[in-house]
Amino acid sequence: MTIEQITAHLESSLHQQVTQKRAHRLILSVLREQIHEAAGILASEGVQHLSTITARDTGTSFEVLYHFLTDGILLTIKTMLPREDPTVDSIMDVFPSAVLYEREIFDLLGITPRGHPDLRRLVLPDNWPGGYPLRKDWKPGGGEPHA
Repeated sequence: MTIEQITAHLESSLHQQVTQKRAHRLILSVLREQIHEAAGILASEGVQHLSTITARDTGTSFEVLYHFLTDGILLTIKTMLPREDPTVDSIMDVFPSAVLYEREIFDLLGITPRGHPDLRRLVLPDNWPGGYPLRKDWKPGGGEPHA
């Protein structure tokens, strides 16, 4: 499988354009409703390794990035989530290795992967006072956002 084949399949199936393409690197931005479909396409193309899922608070929204590796090609599928509804479909049924990564973004940023069967805390202690420490509006001490 070549980077050109992966690009063509993703673009034609999702009707989204690859935003960056370099040797051994591909980044595709999709709507949050397309994350599960994008993961399924990658799996059908033989991609087997989900390297990690990362997320960040931009201040106005959340960006979630799914990083895959196949045949020396680093593929990143990214999506944006509104602050008022930070939810995205779980990809655990397609890539079981997403189990801990999805728990981590839930625990630290409050991004809920819909359909995830086990959203127990992963990083923070069970008696955490509240709030999500990687959010820009989180306030140490009480966990509540800044006013």
